[in-house]
Amino acid sequence: MKNKNKTILKPWGKYVILEKKRDYWIKKLFVRQGEKLSLQSHKGRFEIWVVLSGRIEVIKGNSHLFLKEGEFVKINKKEKHRITGLENSWILETAFGQMRENDVIRFKDDYGRIK
Repeated sequence: MKNKNKTILKPWGKYVILEKKRDYWIKKLFVRQGEKLSLQSHKGRFEIWVVLSGRIEVIKGNSHLFLKEGEFVKINKKEKHRITGLENSWILETAFGQMRENDVIRFKDDYGRIK
């Protein structure tokens, strides 16, 4: 896999691909305090997020969850979701299904990335 362990910079922080296969991937995300990922969903995959350090706010459907180190959440296919860094935070993301980066449907984005 050519992108393994490559750091991808994002306006909200960065992520590193730890492993990527046809039907799953494992990423380590860093979300800066006060920054947000897009409010988004995915047609072809579900995700499990484990907070490795820091604190985050998660929008999951109509719910707002506050997670800290050692806590986790499952995001279902087609479910709207978003992470906000309440502190500088590291999150382990494991995704299963159709593994395509372009599977993102954005509903809100603080960085002008809605098409």
